[in-house]
Amino acid sequence: MYNPYKGKDRPRTMSIFKRYKTFRSSVNIRLFFVYLAIVLIIPAITTIIEYLVSAYPSLRSSLQVDLKNFHVYQLFTSSFVHLNFDHFLANVTAYLLIAIYGLVLATIVNRKRLYLVLSKIIVVVFLIFGAFFAVFNATTTYYAGLSGIDSALAGLLLIFWLIYLEHMSGRRMRSYYGLVLAFILALSAGIIARYILLYHTGRSIPLFTALAVVTCMLVLVIALYRHQFADLYSVMREFSWSSRLITITIIGIFAYFVWNLFPERLANSSRAVSISLHIMGLMIGILAGYLFIVYLEQMDYFNKEKQVISRP
Repeated sequence: MYNPYKGKDRPRTMSIFKRYKTFRSSVNIRLFFVYLAIVLIIPAITTIIEYLVSAYPSLRSSLQVDLKNFHVYQLFTSSFVHLNFDHFLANVTAYLLIAIYGLVLATIVNRKRLYLVLSKIIVVVFLIFGAFFAVFNATTTYYAGLSGIDSALAGLLLIFWLIYLEHMSGRRMRSYYGLVLAFILALSAGIIARYILLYHTGRSIPLFTALAVVTCMLVLVIALYRHQFADLYSVMREFSWSSRLITITIIGIFAYFVWNLFPERLANSSRAVSISLHIMGLMIGILAGYLFIVYLEQMDYFNKEKQVISRP
């Protein structure tokens, strides 16, 4: 009788199935989903608020910072309400990509508690900072949206990417400030360039000047810290393709983040997006993340947690 699985197909199929079973048995899915549920608290709150303002449109203007009709509670609600559905969708999608991927990196290096605590601290810090920035900024009348918090978490993601490189290579790379500074400048250049593409105003000349200055600074940083980039290249050469894919995915996330930071419909509205606020978010995420990591990693609570992945 003819056996359709005769040859290499069946062993290969069984090998893939066996690898999947081995991987599945080594991962504590339940524990990972517990941490994931904590990460999803903020987008859940944002989604509920978006549902409420779609049913009661008057809430949209009352929950965002409006200096013409200011209330103290707006300082805490403004980040969770958006100008329209496109604005909401872009910001929440960016949040999910950045925060969940940060959790994945933290899971691989077994720093889940540290990541969750740091992400919540940074959210609270930027929640207050962003609202007060809008209140005391003379050029700002309104403030709304999750993109500032997205920027801060993107900065934290860079730190955890360096911790991941440390974990995989055995080298201390979180002190590679040149790499972090280059990423900040590259993201800043991308944010400014995206802004120029969407907003054609009389301020274009200062923006083009700012883009040229940031680009020149990026080239200078790469030249000054070229040994760090050489070390990164040598580390990446030793990685497997799956490990390289993690870094490539981070680049893709940041590309999405920059491109969708300013949705088209929002750009065509009467509201302006603050470049400085988003760049400050990146800085806060990196600085606060690094400072707290230095102190919190010394606590036993952050070093005695159950591993989600029990075997390599």
